[in-house]
Amino acid sequence: MAPSHTADGQRTRQAILDAALHAFAEKGYFGSSLRDIATAVDVRESALYNHFPSKEALFNALIIADQQSKADRLSAVMAEPITDVRVTLTRFVVLALEHFATPQQQQLFRILMSDGIRLARDSRINLFERMSGGQTRLQDLMRQLIQGRWLRAADPQLLAMEFMGPLLVWRQLDAIGLKIPLMRNPQAFARAHVEQFLRGAAVRTGDHRVVGKRGDARAPSSRRPKDRSVRTRVEGQPGR
Repeated sequence: MAPSHTADGQRTRQAILDAALHAFAEKGYFGSSLRDIATAVDVRESALYNHFPSKEALFNALIIADQQSKADRLSAVMAEPITDVRVTLTRFVVLALEHFATPQQQQLFRILMSDGIRLARDSRINLFERMSGGQTRLQDLMRQLIQGRWLRAADPQLLAMEFMGPLLVWRQLDAIGLKIPLMRNPQAFARAHVEQFLRGAAVRTGDHRVVGKRGDARAPSSRRPKDRSVRTRVEGQPGR
C-alpha cells in the first residue's frame, strides 16, 4: 500500500524540525535561514511554509516538542506509588540526566544558551511559558511529597527551583565538555544530590515517627544524636 499524503506530510514536517535543530545548533538561530533549512531537507522554501509560517514558529515547535517530552518523563515518575522518597527523587534525577545527554537535547541546549534569552527579550518567543511546563510538574511532585509527609511544609515552587539548580549546573558543565569526577557517574551524582536536598527539605527525626529501611515504625529515641538526621520514611503522627 502506498503511503498516504498525511504520512508523507508528517515525515516532511519531522525532517524540517530535525534540519532546523541542526542548523540552529551549528549556526545559531539568527545565523540560520529558512532557505538553509529547506535546502537541507531538499524541499522548496515555499513548501516549508506549508508546515511552519515563520522561523519563530519553527523554533517554537522545537520547544513544544521538548516540553511534551519533559512532561511525559515526569508523568511516569508521578504515576508510581511513592514508597521511598529517595528512590522517587533519584529516579527523576537519573531520567533527567539521561534526557540531557541525548544529542537532540544537547543541540537544543546550545541554541537556548546562545540565542534563547535574546529571543525572549525581543518577544519573539515566550521562553518562560515554553520552558516552565516541566517546572510546574516538578512543583506538583514537591506538593505531593509535602502532603505525604515526606518533606517539611515549604513553598513547592522554591523547593522545585532548589532541586533543579544542581541539575542545570550539571547540564551546563556537560555542554562545555567539563567532566568533573562527580559527573562521570550519573547514578552517583543523583544519589548525592538527593541526599543533600533531603538534608534540608525532609521531615526530621524527632518531629514525627519514622519508618526504617524494612518499613518498621518506631518512635525517635532519646539517645538519637542531636543533629536530628534525615530518615527515609516519615509518617504523619507526632513522635512520642
